[in-house]
Amino acid sequence: MWEKVDVVFKLKSPLHIGYMPFKGSVVSPTRYYVPGRNLWGAITKRVTEYLCEKPKADDYKKIGKQTIENFRFSYFYLYDGRTIYFPRYTDEELKYGNNKKEITKSEFERRFIGSLISTAIDSNGTAKDESLHEIEFINNRFKDANKELKDVKIAGCIWLKETAKIENKKVIINDEGIFIGDFNVIRELILGGESKYGFGHVLLDSVNKINFPDLDPFKWKNPIQINIESGKPIICHLKYHKNIKSRGDIELLAGRGYFDPKRNEDKKDGESLSKPGAIISKPDYYFTPGTVILKNWKGRINWSGTAQIIDD
Repeated sequence: MWEKVDVVFKLKSPLHIGYMPFKGSVVSPTRYYVPGRNLWGAITKRVTEYLCEKPKADDYKKIGKQTIENFRFSYFYLYDGRTIYFPRYTDEELKYGNNKKEITKSEFERRFIGSLISTAIDSNGTAKDESLHEIEFINNRFKDANKELKDVKIAGCIWLKETAKIENKKVIINDEGIFIGDFNVIRELILGGESKYGFGHVLLDSVNKINFPDLDPFKWKNPIQINIESGKPIICHLKYHKNIKSRGDIELLAGRGYFDPKRNEDKKDGESLSKPGAIISKPDYYFTPGTVILKNWKGRINWSGTAQIIDD
């Protein structure tokens, strides 16, 4: 059995959730949501550094695999305290929001997205050739309808096995968070990339206090037995299946990490891969979040927060 907790984090700093690099591009775009894979990585890091005095690469791998066994993560979406900004492909264009409040992509970007331009400097004080780079990010503050600055938050859910243990230590959910002993696993996390700019610092804002304006989009009680409903947008990447009819988009999805849980590879060309981002997971095609599926399907949530069909 699984226990589900709805979680809201407040962004303490801007947030950059990168795509795999575009060859030749000087712009690093951000995703407008946080994949479950990023939550898995951040919690693996936090738990490992709590349990291990001087953690090594093998400690991260070991605890990362135990986290996969005991946790599942939804994708997390921007939340302004009233509206969770889920993407949805309409007949006209991609929009963000819910049935009661929806905005266009351009409105979403004006409200929540910023960018930073940087360049490397030579010893003589001039910019290095071809070093100009632009980083896109989710702002940690936004202006509301009254032009007042408000905190940007992200909302999603985490599932935990009722028998969950990490390194033989019981993991429990309560109204304050997710705990190993008296250590709150989700009190604060570092998500995404560009940490050299201070990006990605999030703080726990609330547990099980989201005021959903309509039906709970994170309604699945058992993440390994979910119902994907016809006519409704998906709230994660869904692995491509040739029999699925849809309205939306498809992308080739991959990721970086210490290891790929699907493979045991830890070396490449004789060199160790035991460092962050050293292994790139095998890319596969997925329907993107917001895609509307045009038939009911049964599926499951994977360790990375992605979903896949489990029947035809």
